[in-house]
Amino acid sequence: MKTFLTIFLMFFLSLDVFAAGSDDDNTIAKPRAYKNAVKLIKKEDYSKAIIILEKILDKKKYQKDPDILNEYAFALRKNGKLAKAEAFYNKALDIDPKHNGALEYLGELYVDTKRKDKAILLLSKLRNCQCEEYSELKNYIANN
Repeated sequence: MKTFLTIFLMFFLSLDVFAAGSDDDNTIAKPRAYKNAVKLIKKEDYSKAIIILEKILDKKKYQKDPDILNEYAFALRKNGKLAKAEAFYNKALDIDPKHNGALEYLGELYVDTKRKDKAILLLSKLRNCQCEEYSELKNYIANN
């Protein structure tokens, strides 16, 4: 069974697809396995998502993709690996300082680790985005 899973993961990691909704010529094609990892995250199966995302991040070209780094950090955070999650949110923000998802989720991590002042600072960076991440982080700060 382990061999089958390994072969299955290797097959999907070798296939590249473009991320939905991306028109930018500079966008890195995401591997098909990324979509599977996101589905696992939505099902709250963070451990399996982490395994897939780690295999994706083994390839150097994906280590500069803020979306992949953000999803990996999210799965880590939900799996209780807060210090490692924080490091990967920061890597995503080093690449794209305006990445709304990373700003929101890092803000949530700050609230969870009793650093609301830092979460409020990230909230201010989202203030003008007119995006759901702003209202979600604002509510998270207010309710925790």
